[in-house]
Amino acid sequence: MAEVLGIPELRARIAAEIISHRAHLVSELDAIGRDMVERISAMAPSNTGALAKSVRHEIVQSASGAKLLITVGNDRVYYAPYLEFGTSRMSARPFVRPVVYQEQRKIPSRVSSTLSVSWEFE
Repeated sequence: MAEVLGIPELRARIAAEIISHRAHLVSELDAIGRDMVERISAMAPSNTGALAKSVRHEIVQSASGAKLLITVGNDRVYYAPYLEFGTSRMSARPFVRPVVYQEQRKIPSRVSSTLSVSWEFE
């Protein structure tokens, strides 16, 4: 029976590439998040600027992958949903959904490009 050499090294190289690949993906998601936060903040209705300042993002990682979470509002800025969706007394003034709708078309190609570049070997 033939002996196959280099299997442990191959496994180590693949594991290292997966870690690198994931780091590239997280970096791209972070860049997308920063772009979205900037655009949402710019579109936010403003009296005091608190709503725009409350927009933030984070990358949530798990064993199954990573996802981008955009958060608008906080304990003191609780009115973001009322502005975004309106109420029985106030028309909606969307500032999050337009950005999300624009980005959802771009995100797959940005991520795909990042993933294909991150798998290029030396």
